[in-house]
Amino acid sequence: MLRLAAVLVIAALLWMCWWVIGHSAYQRNLASWMEQRRSDGWVVEFSDISTRGFPNRFDSTISDLRLTEPDTGITWSAPFVQFLSLAYRPHQVIAVLPDEQVISTPLEVLQLNHDSARASIFLRPSTSLALESARLVLKDPRIHSSRGWTVSSTEWRFAIEAVPVRESTYRVGMELLELSLSDLLRRIPNSSKMFPDQIGVVRADAELGLDAPMDKRFFEGAHLGINRLDLTDLSVRWGEFSFSATGDLTVSEDGVPDGEITLRAAKWRTVLDLAEAAALFEPAFRDVLETTLELMHGHEDVLEVPLVFSGGQVSLGVVPLGKAPRLQAW
Repeated sequence: MLRLAAVLVIAALLWMCWWVIGHSAYQRNLASWMEQRRSDGWVVEFSDISTRGFPNRFDSTISDLRLTEPDTGITWSAPFVQFLSLAYRPHQVIAVLPDEQVISTPLEVLQLNHDSARASIFLRPSTSLALESARLVLKDPRIHSSRGWTVSSTEWRFAIEAVPVRESTYRVGMELLELSLSDLLRRIPNSSKMFPDQIGVVRADAELGLDAPMDKRFFEGAHLGINRLDLTDLSVRWGEFSFSATGDLTVSEDGVPDGEITLRAAKWRTVLDLAEAAALFEPAFRDVLETTLELMHGHEDVLEVPLVFSGGQVSLGVVPLGKAPRLQAW
């Protein structure tokens, strides 16, 4: 009996030591990430970092968090962010976001509200802590702008997961459901006759090849370069209008894409009607643009045209658009 009691006491002491070590690691890693962002030029502010949950959990909370990206000047702030995990599975993390967050840009301030937001992060249980998958779901998100408009949706879903058979390759996906743009459309004359207030779905599905895995070095601030993009689906369904894009791109070390993306749009003239009503271009340019697009497709209501990336340039069919955007490291 005494031997059993001694074993239990030793096991409890060992578990307590494990929790203390894990607690210190969580605190140290979060603080290190903050300092790394500061060394990269970010403005990082927070009031407290705490980890609780003894004996079976690591529940870490960062309070009054405010992050400002140096290149764009965009600031994201939230009253708290929580990272929750079981003590015996520290590589599987649930992130909890508050019901209200604020995104400040040089042009306007956006307030994001939602009924719930949950994210899960699964890392490979190894010293490298490579990402296996991550998911984020927002229920009933609403964005309120300081300029007076509001956008709402029933659900936003984002996901990324490692592709097992391809090294440093990840499948990424996004889905925005029932996206309401009524406030924005109300500012455009006669827009209600062209489109419904709600976009049915916005969806994206792609494979992204990187020059290194998303592991501990990436989370600590190392940059990754894109070397391949396989776009399986990028689509929008909005009333009678629908849009889709598919194709493959290879990317050079300096971020220059090469390849072709096929664009397909049904009832595409309604988009030109909306753009003209919003005064995005003059009616004379609308005529030139519509005539050019008509020459590119073979169907009355369906436009299908390649977006070609070659030699550092991009063209829409045979029409040159200029210098191709660089897909830089991130």
